Amino acid sequence: MTLNWIRDAVMLARLTRDLPGFLRRAVTCEAAAELVQQRVAARDERFLDVARRLIFDNPRSPYRPLLRTAGCEFGDLQALVARVGLEGALGSLADAGVCVSFDEFKGRDTRRFAFAESDFDNPSVTPHIEIRRGGTRGPATSVKIGLPFIADQAVDVAVALEAQGLSDYAHALWLLSSGVTVSLRLAKTGRWPAAWFYPLPSLTTKLKVGSRWLASIGRLPVPRYLDLREPERLARWLPEQNRNICLTCYASSAVRICRAAVEQKLSLERVNFWTFGEPMTEAKLAVIHQAGARATVPYGLTEAGLVAFACAQPSAPDDMHLFRDAFAMIQRPRAVGETGATVPAFLLTGLLETAPKILLNVEPGDHGTLTTRRCGCPLDQLGLTEHISYVRSYEKLSSEGMTFVKTDLLRVLEQVLPQRFGGAPADYQLLEQEDVTGILRLHLLVNPVVGPVDEAAVRHAFLEALAEPGGYAPLGADFWRRAETLQVKCQPPVATRAGKILPFHLIKS
Repeated sequence: MTLNWIRDAVMLARLTRDLPGFLRRAVTCEAAAELVQQRVAARDERFLDVARRLIFDNPRSPYRPLLRTAGCEFGDLQALVARVGLEGALGSLADAGVCVSFDEFKGRDTRRFAFAESDFDNPSVTPHIEIRRGGTRGPATSVKIGLPFIADQAVDVAVALEAQGLSDYAHALWLLSSGVTVSLRLAKTGRWPAAWFYPLPSLTTKLKVGSRWLASIGRLPVPRYLDLREPERLARWLPEQNRNICLTCYASSAVRICRAAVEQKLSLERVNFWTFGEPMTEAKLAVIHQAGARATVPYGLTEAGLVAFACAQPSAPDDMHLFRDAFAMIQRPRAVGETGATVPAFLLTGLLETAPKILLNVEPGDHGTLTTRRCGCPLDQLGLTEHISYVRSYEKLSSEGMTFVKTDLLRVLEQVLPQRFGGAPADYQLLEQEDVTGILRLHLLVNPVVGPVDEAAVRHAFLEALAEPGGYAPLGADFWRRAETLQVKCQPPVATRAGKILPFHLIKS
Protein backbone atom coordinates (compact mmCIF):
# COMPACT_ATOMS: atom_id res chain seq x y z
CA MET A 1 0.00 0.00 0.00
CA THR A 2 2.84 2.42 0.86
CA LEU A 3 4.55 1.69 -2.45
CA ASN A 4 1.31 2.33 -4.30
CA TRP A 5 0.86 5.70 -2.63
CA ILE A 6 4.46 6.66 -3.40
CA ARG A 7 3.98 5.64 -7.04
CA ASP A 8 0.72 7.58 -7.20
CA ALA A 9 2.37 10.66 -5.70
CA VAL A 10 5.19 10.52 -8.27
CA MET A 11 2.70 10.23 -11.14
CA LEU A 12 0.61 13.08 -9.75
CA ALA A 13 3.69 15.32 -9.56
CA ARG A 14 4.61 14.37 -13.12
CA LEU A 15 1.05 15.05 -14.31
CA THR A 16 1.02 18.43 -12.56
CA ARG A 17 4.24 19.36 -14.34
CA ASP A 18 3.31 18.12 -17.81
CA LEU A 19 -0.45 18.64 -18.16
CA PRO A 20 -0.43 22.41 -18.85
CA GLY A 21 1.98 21.93 -21.75
CA PHE A 22 -0.04 18.97 -23.03
CA LEU A 23 -3.22 21.05 -23.13
CA ARG A 24 -1.63 24.21 -24.50
CA ARG A 25 -1.56 22.99 -28.11
CA ALA A 26 -4.79 21.44 -29.37
CA VAL A 27 -4.87 18.96 -32.25
CA THR A 28 -6.71 20.49 -35.21
CA CYS A 29 -8.84 18.45 -37.60
CA GLU A 30 -6.57 19.37 -40.53
CA ALA A 31 -3.36 18.37 -38.74
CA ALA A 32 -5.00 15.18 -37.46
CA ALA A 33 -6.15 14.14 -40.94
CA GLU A 34 -2.65 14.65 -42.34
CA LEU A 35 -1.07 12.67 -39.51
CA VAL A 36 -3.50 9.77 -39.90
CA GLN A 37 -2.66 9.51 -43.59
CA GLN A 38 1.06 9.56 -42.81
CA ARG A 39 0.63 6.84 -40.19
CA VAL A 40 -1.36 4.64 -42.58
CA ALA A 41 1.23 5.04 -45.34
CA ALA A 42 4.03 3.94 -43.01
CA ARG A 43 2.27 1.08 -41.20
CA ASP A 44 4.76 -1.65 -42.12
CA GLU A 45 7.79 0.40 -41.12
CA ARG A 46 6.19 1.52 -37.86
CA PHE A 47 5.25 -2.04 -36.92
CA LEU A 48 8.79 -3.26 -37.56
CA ASP A 49 10.23 -0.40 -35.51
CA VAL A 50 7.98 -1.23 -32.55
CA ALA A 51 8.78 -4.93 -32.89
CA ARG A 52 12.52 -4.34 -32.99
CA ARG A 53 12.78 -1.87 -30.10
CA LEU A 54 10.05 -3.10 -27.76
CA ILE A 55 10.04 -6.84 -28.42
CA PHE A 56 13.29 -8.18 -29.94
CA ASP A 57 15.52 -5.71 -28.04
CA ASN A 58 13.52 -6.12 -24.81
CA PRO A 59 14.80 -9.13 -22.80
CA ARG A 60 11.63 -9.20 -20.69
CA SER A 61 9.18 -9.23 -23.58
CA PRO A 62 6.76 -12.16 -23.32
CA TYR A 63 6.68 -12.37 -27.11
CA ARG A 64 10.34 -13.38 -27.38
CA PRO A 65 9.82 -17.03 -26.33
CA LEU A 66 6.83 -17.27 -28.68
CA LEU A 67 8.87 -15.92 -31.60
CA ARG A 68 11.82 -18.10 -30.68
CA THR A 69 9.63 -21.20 -30.66
CA ALA A 70 8.31 -20.19 -34.08
CA GLY A 71 11.90 -19.75 -35.32
CA CYS A 72 11.35 -16.09 -36.11
CA GLU A 73 14.18 -13.58 -35.65
CA PHE A 74 13.86 -9.91 -36.53
CA GLY A 75 15.37 -10.41 -39.98
CA ASP A 76 12.81 -13.13 -40.65
CA LEU A 77 10.01 -10.78 -39.61
CA GLN A 78 11.30 -8.06 -41.91
CA ALA A 79 11.40 -10.44 -44.84
CA LEU A 80 7.92 -11.78 -44.02
CA VAL A 81 6.36 -8.30 -43.92
CA ALA A 82 8.08 -7.36 -47.19
CA ARG A 83 6.76 -10.51 -48.85
CA VAL A 84 3.12 -10.71 -47.63
CA GLY A 85 2.40 -7.36 -45.98
CA LEU A 86 1.58 -6.56 -42.36
CA GLU A 87 -1.67 -8.48 -41.99
CA GLY A 88 -0.27 -11.40 -43.95
CA ALA A 89 2.74 -11.53 -41.64
CA LEU A 90 0.55 -11.38 -38.55
CA GLY A 91 -1.53 -14.24 -39.91
CA SER A 92 1.58 -16.36 -40.50
CA LEU A 93 2.80 -15.61 -36.97
CA ALA A 94 -0.58 -16.56 -35.49
CA ASP A 95 -0.56 -19.85 -37.39
CA ALA A 96 2.91 -20.52 -35.93
CA GLY A 97 1.65 -19.93 -32.38
CA VAL A 98 2.71 -16.31 -31.99
CA CYS A 99 -0.55 -15.12 -30.46
CA VAL A 100 -1.75 -14.52 -26.94
CA SER A 101 -5.11 -15.62 -25.59
CA PHE A 102 -7.27 -13.37 -23.47
CA ASP A 103 -6.51 -15.32 -20.29
CA GLU A 104 -2.78 -15.43 -21.08
CA PHE A 105 -2.75 -11.66 -21.53
CA LYS A 106 -4.48 -11.29 -18.17
CA GLY A 107 -1.97 -13.60 -16.49
CA ARG A 108 -4.68 -16.18 -15.74
CA ASP A 109 -3.43 -18.96 -18.03
CA THR A 110 0.23 -19.95 -17.62
CA ARG A 111 0.10 -23.38 -19.25
CA ARG A 112 2.22 -22.35 -22.28
CA PHE A 113 4.40 -19.65 -20.74
CA ALA A 114 4.39 -17.99 -17.34
CA PHE A 115 3.14 -14.58 -18.42
CA ALA A 116 2.06 -11.91 -15.96
CA GLU A 117 -0.03 -9.02 -17.20
CA SER A 118 2.68 -6.54 -16.26
CA ASP A 119 5.07 -8.33 -18.66
CA PHE A 120 3.13 -6.73 -21.51
CA ASP A 121 3.77 -3.18 -20.24
CA ASN A 122 5.55 -0.87 -22.65
CA PRO A 123 8.97 -0.29 -21.03
CA SER A 124 9.40 3.05 -22.82
CA VAL A 125 6.30 4.65 -21.24
CA THR A 126 6.68 7.20 -18.46
CA PRO A 127 3.22 7.06 -16.89
CA HIS A 128 1.08 10.02 -15.89
CA ILE A 129 -2.07 8.04 -15.08
CA GLU A 130 -2.64 4.50 -13.87
CA ILE A 131 -5.95 2.74 -14.30
CA ARG A 132 -6.43 -0.13 -11.87
CA ARG A 133 -9.28 -2.57 -12.02
CA GLY A 134 -9.56 -5.35 -9.49
CA GLY A 135 -10.57 -8.90 -10.34
CA THR A 136 -12.19 -11.55 -8.22
CA ARG A 137 -9.10 -13.70 -8.51
CA GLY A 138 -5.54 -13.11 -9.58
CA PRO A 139 -3.76 -9.76 -9.74
CA ALA A 140 -5.63 -6.56 -10.51
CA THR A 141 -5.43 -5.05 -13.97
CA SER A 142 -3.04 -2.12 -14.14
CA VAL A 143 -2.66 0.07 -17.22
CA LYS A 144 -0.07 2.85 -17.02
CA ILE A 145 -0.78 5.65 -19.50
CA GLY A 146 1.43 8.55 -20.54
CA LEU A 147 0.17 11.84 -21.93
CA PRO A 148 1.90 11.20 -25.31
CA PHE A 149 -0.39 8.20 -25.82
CA ILE A 150 -3.48 10.30 -25.06
CA ALA A 151 -2.20 12.85 -27.59
CA ASP A 152 -1.77 10.11 -30.20
CA GLN A 153 -5.32 8.90 -29.55
CA ALA A 154 -6.67 12.47 -29.71
CA VAL A 155 -5.58 12.51 -33.35
CA ASP A 156 -8.08 9.74 -34.10
CA VAL A 157 -10.75 11.44 -31.98
CA ALA A 158 -10.32 14.65 -34.02
CA VAL A 159 -10.83 12.92 -37.39
CA ALA A 160 -13.77 10.94 -36.00
CA LEU A 161 -15.49 14.11 -34.81
CA GLU A 162 -15.04 15.72 -38.20
CA ALA A 163 -16.28 12.63 -40.05
CA GLN A 164 -19.48 12.52 -38.02
CA GLY A 165 -20.18 16.25 -38.31
CA LEU A 166 -19.69 16.72 -34.58
CA SER A 167 -16.88 19.28 -34.59
CA ASP A 168 -19.08 22.04 -33.15
CA TYR A 169 -20.74 19.90 -30.45
CA ALA A 170 -20.24 20.45 -26.75
CA HIS A 171 -19.41 17.38 -24.65
CA ALA A 172 -20.52 15.86 -21.37
CA LEU A 173 -19.93 12.49 -19.69
CA TRP A 174 -21.91 10.09 -17.51
CA LEU A 175 -19.16 7.62 -16.63
CA LEU A 176 -17.00 6.18 -13.90
CA SER A 177 -13.19 6.06 -13.97
CA SER A 178 -12.80 6.13 -17.78
CA GLY A 179 -13.99 9.73 -17.63
CA VAL A 180 -10.41 10.85 -16.98
CA THR A 181 -8.93 9.56 -20.23
CA VAL A 182 -12.06 10.45 -22.25
CA SER A 183 -11.89 14.03 -20.90
CA LEU A 184 -8.19 14.40 -21.65
CA ARG A 185 -8.58 13.09 -25.22
CA LEU A 186 -11.36 15.58 -25.87
CA ALA A 187 -9.44 18.42 -24.22
CA LYS A 188 -6.46 17.72 -26.47
CA THR A 189 -8.71 18.37 -29.47
CA GLY A 190 -9.73 21.69 -27.92
CA ARG A 191 -13.15 20.44 -26.85
CA TRP A 192 -13.28 20.77 -23.09
CA PRO A 193 -16.07 18.67 -21.56
CA ALA A 194 -18.75 20.88 -20.07
CA ALA A 195 -19.74 18.38 -17.37
CA TRP A 196 -18.84 15.00 -15.96
CA PHE A 197 -21.52 13.12 -14.05
CA TYR A 198 -20.77 9.83 -12.33
CA PRO A 199 -23.56 7.27 -11.77
CA LEU A 200 -22.56 5.74 -8.41
CA PRO A 201 -22.14 7.34 -4.98
CA SER A 202 -19.25 4.97 -4.23
CA LEU A 203 -16.66 6.63 -6.48
CA THR A 204 -13.20 5.76 -5.17
CA THR A 205 -11.37 8.28 -3.02
CA LYS A 206 -8.42 8.15 -5.39
CA LEU A 207 -10.59 9.05 -8.37
CA LYS A 208 -12.41 11.81 -6.49
CA VAL A 209 -9.15 13.40 -5.36
CA GLY A 210 -7.44 12.88 -8.73
CA SER A 211 -10.29 14.29 -10.79
CA ARG A 212 -10.55 17.37 -8.59
CA TRP A 213 -6.83 17.89 -8.91
CA LEU A 214 -7.10 17.59 -12.70
CA ALA A 215 -9.89 20.18 -12.66
CA SER A 216 -7.73 22.58 -10.68
CA ILE A 217 -4.72 22.36 -13.02
CA GLY A 218 -6.32 21.63 -16.37
CA ARG A 219 -9.79 23.19 -16.67
CA LEU A 220 -11.40 19.76 -16.67
CA PRO A 221 -14.85 19.33 -15.10
CA VAL A 222 -15.24 18.28 -11.48
CA PRO A 223 -17.30 15.06 -11.38
CA ARG A 224 -20.80 15.44 -9.97
CA TYR A 225 -22.95 12.59 -8.70
CA LEU A 226 -26.06 11.80 -10.74
CA ASP A 227 -27.68 8.52 -9.72
CA LEU A 228 -27.93 5.97 -12.52
CA ARG A 229 -31.52 5.36 -11.36
CA GLU A 230 -32.45 8.94 -12.26
CA PRO A 231 -31.95 9.16 -16.04
CA GLU A 232 -34.85 11.62 -16.23
CA ARG A 233 -32.56 14.27 -14.76
CA LEU A 234 -30.26 14.03 -17.78
CA ALA A 235 -33.26 13.79 -20.09
CA ARG A 236 -34.17 17.28 -18.82
CA TRP A 237 -30.61 18.63 -18.54
CA LEU A 238 -29.54 17.86 -22.11
CA PRO A 239 -32.18 19.95 -23.94
CA GLU A 240 -31.77 22.71 -21.34
CA GLN A 241 -28.23 23.26 -22.66
CA ASN A 242 -29.82 24.73 -25.82
CA ARG A 243 -26.93 23.59 -28.02
CA ASN A 244 -25.68 20.55 -29.86
CA ILE A 245 -24.13 18.23 -27.32
CA CYS A 246 -22.49 14.78 -27.19
CA LEU A 247 -23.01 12.69 -24.09
CA THR A 248 -20.51 9.87 -23.63
CA CYS A 249 -22.08 7.09 -21.60
CA TYR A 250 -22.76 3.37 -21.49
CA ALA A 251 -25.16 2.10 -24.14
CA SER A 252 -27.88 1.10 -21.67
CA SER A 253 -27.55 4.47 -19.95
CA ALA A 254 -28.34 6.18 -23.26
CA VAL A 255 -31.38 3.96 -23.65
CA ARG A 256 -32.59 4.83 -20.15
CA ILE A 257 -32.20 8.57 -20.82
CA CYS A 258 -34.06 8.35 -24.13
CA ARG A 259 -36.85 6.28 -22.63
CA ALA A 260 -37.25 8.90 -19.90
CA ALA A 261 -37.25 11.69 -22.50
CA VAL A 262 -40.04 9.98 -24.46
CA GLU A 263 -42.08 9.52 -21.30
CA GLN A 264 -41.67 13.23 -20.47
CA LYS A 265 -42.32 14.28 -24.08
CA LEU A 266 -38.89 15.88 -24.34
CA SER A 267 -36.98 16.14 -27.62
CA LEU A 268 -33.30 15.15 -27.71
CA GLU A 269 -32.87 16.13 -31.36
CA ARG A 270 -29.70 18.10 -30.58
CA VAL A 271 -28.11 15.21 -28.68
CA ASN A 272 -25.60 12.67 -29.93
CA PHE A 273 -24.75 9.74 -27.64
CA TRP A 274 -21.27 8.24 -27.73
CA THR A 275 -22.05 4.80 -26.37
CA PHE A 276 -19.74 2.01 -25.36
CA GLY A 277 -19.39 -0.83 -22.86
CA GLU A 278 -22.08 -2.95 -24.56
CA PRO A 279 -23.07 -3.92 -28.09
CA MET A 280 -25.13 -1.39 -30.01
CA THR A 281 -28.18 -3.16 -31.41
CA GLU A 282 -31.24 -2.32 -33.48
CA ALA A 283 -33.38 -2.36 -30.32
CA LYS A 284 -31.18 0.21 -28.59
CA LEU A 285 -31.05 2.40 -31.69
CA ALA A 286 -34.83 2.34 -32.00
CA VAL A 287 -35.26 3.80 -28.50
CA ILE A 288 -32.56 6.42 -29.08
CA HIS A 289 -34.08 7.50 -32.41
CA GLN A 290 -37.55 7.64 -30.87
CA ALA A 291 -36.29 10.44 -28.61
CA GLY A 292 -34.90 12.27 -31.65
CA ALA A 293 -31.27 11.61 -30.72
CA ARG A 294 -28.38 10.04 -32.62
CA ALA A 295 -25.81 7.50 -31.51
CA THR A 296 -22.22 6.95 -32.57
CA VAL A 297 -20.34 3.89 -31.43
CA PRO A 298 -16.66 3.67 -30.52
CA TYR A 299 -14.84 0.44 -29.69
CA GLY A 300 -12.11 0.60 -27.13
CA LEU A 301 -10.20 -1.39 -24.54
CA THR A 302 -8.67 -0.25 -21.29
CA GLU A 303 -5.35 -1.76 -22.34
CA ALA A 304 -5.37 -0.35 -25.88
CA GLY A 305 -7.46 2.82 -25.82
CA LEU A 306 -9.70 3.80 -28.73
CA VAL A 307 -9.56 1.07 -31.41
CA ALA A 308 -12.41 1.93 -33.80
CA PHE A 309 -15.12 4.53 -34.35
CA ALA A 310 -18.52 4.70 -36.02
CA CYS A 311 -18.79 4.88 -39.80
CA ALA A 312 -20.77 7.81 -41.22
CA GLN A 313 -22.26 5.44 -43.82
CA PRO A 314 -22.94 2.42 -41.62
CA SER A 315 -24.05 -0.99 -42.83
CA ALA A 316 -24.81 -2.25 -39.29
CA PRO A 317 -25.81 -0.69 -35.94
CA ASP A 318 -22.19 -0.87 -34.79
CA ASP A 319 -20.36 -0.51 -38.12
CA MET A 320 -17.00 1.05 -37.17
CA HIS A 321 -13.77 2.00 -38.90
CA LEU A 322 -10.71 0.33 -37.44
CA PHE A 323 -8.08 2.96 -36.66
CA ARG A 324 -5.56 1.14 -38.81
CA ASP A 325 -3.13 4.02 -38.34
CA ALA A 326 -2.79 2.78 -34.75
CA PHE A 327 -3.72 -0.93 -34.96
CA ALA A 328 -3.71 -4.01 -37.13
CA MET A 329 -6.39 -6.66 -36.70
CA ILE A 330 -6.76 -10.18 -38.04
CA GLN A 331 -9.11 -13.03 -37.15
CA ARG A 332 -8.68 -16.66 -36.30
CA PRO A 333 -11.25 -19.35 -35.36
CA ARG A 334 -11.62 -19.63 -31.60
CA ALA A 335 -13.35 -22.55 -29.87
CA VAL A 336 -15.88 -21.48 -27.25
CA GLY A 337 -17.81 -23.53 -24.75
CA GLU A 338 -17.91 -27.30 -24.88
CA THR A 339 -19.92 -27.78 -28.08
CA GLY A 340 -17.06 -27.48 -30.55
CA ALA A 341 -18.46 -24.22 -31.89
CA THR A 342 -16.00 -21.54 -33.00
CA VAL A 343 -16.16 -17.77 -33.41
CA PRO A 344 -14.01 -15.51 -35.62
CA ALA A 345 -11.95 -14.05 -32.80
CA PHE A 346 -10.15 -10.74 -33.17
CA LEU A 347 -6.37 -10.64 -32.75
CA LEU A 348 -5.10 -7.12 -32.13
CA THR A 349 -1.64 -5.65 -32.75
CA GLY A 350 -0.62 -2.16 -31.68
CA LEU A 351 1.38 0.22 -33.89
CA LEU A 352 1.81 3.21 -31.55
CA GLU A 353 5.13 3.38 -29.76
CA THR A 354 3.43 5.35 -26.97
CA ALA A 355 0.87 2.60 -26.18
CA PRO A 356 0.71 1.42 -22.54
CA LYS A 357 0.74 -2.26 -23.54
CA ILE A 358 2.66 -4.00 -26.31
CA LEU A 359 0.13 -5.97 -28.34
CA LEU A 360 1.14 -8.60 -30.90
CA ASN A 361 -1.75 -10.82 -31.98
CA VAL A 362 -3.50 -10.46 -28.62
CA GLU A 363 -7.06 -11.62 -28.13
CA PRO A 364 -9.21 -8.80 -26.69
CA GLY A 365 -11.89 -11.40 -25.93
CA ASP A 366 -14.21 -10.22 -28.72
CA HIS A 367 -15.32 -11.48 -32.11
CA GLY A 368 -17.33 -10.04 -34.96
CA THR A 369 -17.19 -9.16 -38.62
CA LEU A 370 -13.99 -7.71 -40.08
CA THR A 371 -14.14 -6.51 -43.68
CA THR A 372 -12.41 -4.14 -46.07
CA ARG A 373 -15.04 -1.87 -47.56
CA ARG A 374 -14.96 1.43 -49.42
CA CYS A 375 -17.88 3.33 -47.89
CA GLY A 376 -16.89 6.78 -49.13
CA CYS A 377 -17.18 8.49 -45.75
CA PRO A 378 -14.42 10.88 -44.55
CA LEU A 379 -12.66 8.17 -42.53
CA ASP A 380 -12.57 5.94 -45.59
CA GLN A 381 -10.90 8.76 -47.54
CA LEU A 382 -8.12 8.89 -44.94
CA GLY A 383 -7.23 5.27 -45.65
CA LEU A 384 -9.24 3.73 -42.81
CA THR A 385 -10.86 1.13 -45.03
CA GLU A 386 -11.25 -1.75 -42.59
CA HIS A 387 -14.59 -2.09 -40.83
CA ILE A 388 -15.63 -4.08 -37.77
CA SER A 389 -19.24 -4.74 -36.82
CA TYR A 390 -21.49 -7.04 -34.83
CA VAL A 391 -18.88 -7.03 -32.08
CA ARG A 392 -19.63 -9.44 -29.25
CA SER A 393 -17.56 -10.89 -26.44
CA TYR A 394 -16.77 -14.53 -25.82
CA GLU A 395 -14.65 -13.93 -22.69
CA LYS A 396 -16.55 -11.17 -20.88
CA LEU A 397 -20.05 -10.27 -19.82
CA SER A 398 -20.80 -6.59 -20.40
CA SER A 399 -24.09 -5.20 -19.21
CA GLU A 400 -24.89 -1.62 -18.22
CA GLY A 401 -21.30 -0.84 -19.27
CA MET A 402 -19.86 -3.01 -16.50
CA THR A 403 -17.55 -5.77 -17.67
CA PHE A 404 -16.65 -8.93 -15.79
CA VAL A 405 -14.31 -11.61 -17.09
CA LYS A 406 -16.06 -14.93 -17.55
CA THR A 407 -13.34 -16.86 -15.75
CA ASP A 408 -14.05 -14.73 -12.66
CA LEU A 409 -17.79 -15.32 -12.96
CA LEU A 410 -17.16 -19.04 -13.41
CA ARG A 411 -15.54 -19.22 -9.97
CA VAL A 412 -18.68 -17.75 -8.41
CA LEU A 413 -21.02 -20.07 -10.33
CA GLU A 414 -19.03 -23.26 -9.75
CA GLN A 415 -17.61 -22.69 -6.27
CA VAL A 416 -19.16 -19.88 -4.26
CA LEU A 417 -22.84 -20.53 -4.92
CA PRO A 418 -22.81 -24.36 -4.63
CA GLN A 419 -20.88 -24.11 -1.36
CA ARG A 420 -23.34 -21.56 0.00
CA PHE A 421 -26.69 -22.86 -1.29
CA GLY A 422 -26.02 -26.46 -2.31
CA GLY A 423 -26.20 -28.27 -5.61
CA ALA A 424 -23.54 -28.77 -8.25
CA PRO A 425 -21.78 -26.29 -10.56
CA ALA A 426 -24.11 -27.21 -13.43
CA ASP A 427 -27.09 -26.10 -11.34
CA TYR A 428 -26.23 -22.41 -11.74
CA GLN A 429 -26.24 -20.55 -15.05
CA LEU A 430 -26.08 -16.97 -16.25
CA LEU A 431 -28.55 -16.18 -19.01
CA GLU A 432 -27.89 -13.01 -21.04
CA GLN A 433 -30.79 -11.45 -22.95
CA GLU A 434 -31.63 -8.01 -24.35
CA ASP A 435 -35.13 -6.90 -23.38
CA VAL A 436 -37.55 -5.10 -25.70
CA THR A 437 -36.20 -1.68 -24.67
CA GLY A 438 -32.60 -2.55 -25.56
CA ILE A 439 -31.36 -3.06 -21.99
CA LEU A 440 -29.12 -6.11 -21.60
CA ARG A 441 -30.39 -8.20 -18.68
CA LEU A 442 -28.72 -11.03 -16.81
CA HIS A 443 -30.75 -13.85 -15.30
CA LEU A 444 -29.09 -16.11 -12.74
CA LEU A 445 -30.83 -19.45 -13.06
CA VAL A 446 -30.90 -21.79 -10.08
CA ASN A 447 -31.95 -25.37 -10.83
CA PRO A 448 -35.00 -26.34 -8.73
CA VAL A 449 -33.23 -29.59 -7.77
CA VAL A 450 -31.12 -27.46 -5.42
CA GLY A 451 -34.25 -27.02 -3.31
CA PRO A 452 -35.93 -23.87 -2.01
CA VAL A 453 -33.59 -20.87 -2.01
CA ASP A 454 -33.99 -17.23 -1.07
CA GLU A 455 -33.63 -15.49 -4.45
CA ALA A 456 -32.63 -12.21 -2.82
CA ALA A 457 -29.94 -14.02 -0.81
CA VAL A 458 -28.57 -15.71 -3.95
CA ARG A 459 -28.44 -12.38 -5.77
CA HIS A 460 -26.70 -10.73 -2.82
CA ALA A 461 -24.16 -13.57 -2.52
CA PHE A 462 -23.39 -13.46 -6.24
CA LEU A 463 -22.74 -9.72 -6.27
CA GLU A 464 -20.78 -9.78 -3.02
CA ALA A 465 -18.51 -12.51 -4.40
CA LEU A 466 -17.67 -10.25 -7.36
CA ALA A 467 -16.94 -7.22 -5.21
CA GLU A 468 -13.28 -7.58 -4.32
CA PRO A 469 -12.32 -4.61 -2.10
CA GLY A 470 -9.95 -2.03 -3.50
CA GLY A 471 -10.44 -2.64 -7.20
CA TYR A 472 -12.86 -1.86 -9.98
CA ALA A 473 -15.06 -4.90 -9.30
CA PRO A 474 -16.94 -3.35 -6.33
CA LEU A 475 -18.07 -0.47 -8.56
CA GLY A 476 -19.26 -2.89 -11.24
CA ALA A 477 -21.11 -5.05 -8.73
CA ASP A 478 -22.68 -1.93 -7.18
CA PHE A 479 -23.71 -0.74 -10.65
CA TRP A 480 -25.45 -4.04 -11.39
CA ARG A 481 -27.11 -3.95 -7.96
CA ARG A 482 -28.49 -0.43 -8.31
CA ALA A 483 -29.53 -0.90 -11.95
CA GLU A 484 -31.25 -4.20 -11.05
CA THR A 485 -29.39 -5.78 -13.95
CA LEU A 486 -29.23 -9.21 -12.32
CA GLN A 487 -32.41 -11.18 -11.65
CA VAL A 488 -32.52 -14.61 -9.98
CA LYS A 489 -34.92 -17.25 -11.28
CA CYS A 490 -35.53 -20.75 -9.97
CA GLN A 491 -35.72 -22.77 -13.18
CA PRO A 492 -33.66 -25.45 -14.92
CA PRO A 493 -30.61 -24.16 -16.81
CA VAL A 494 -31.07 -23.72 -20.57
CA ALA A 495 -29.42 -26.31 -22.79
CA THR A 496 -27.74 -25.68 -26.13
CA ARG A 497 -28.97 -27.32 -29.33
CA ALA A 498 -26.39 -30.01 -28.69
CA GLY A 499 -27.89 -30.66 -25.26
CA LYS A 500 -25.03 -29.10 -23.32
CA ILE A 501 -25.56 -27.11 -20.12
CA LEU A 502 -23.03 -24.27 -20.20
CA PRO A 503 -22.42 -21.78 -17.37
CA PHE A 504 -23.19 -18.86 -19.72
CA HIS A 505 -25.98 -18.78 -22.27
CA LEU A 506 -26.88 -15.98 -24.66
CA ILE A 507 -30.41 -15.63 -26.01
CA LYS A 508 -30.28 -13.75 -29.30
CA SER A 509 -32.90 -11.05 -29.68
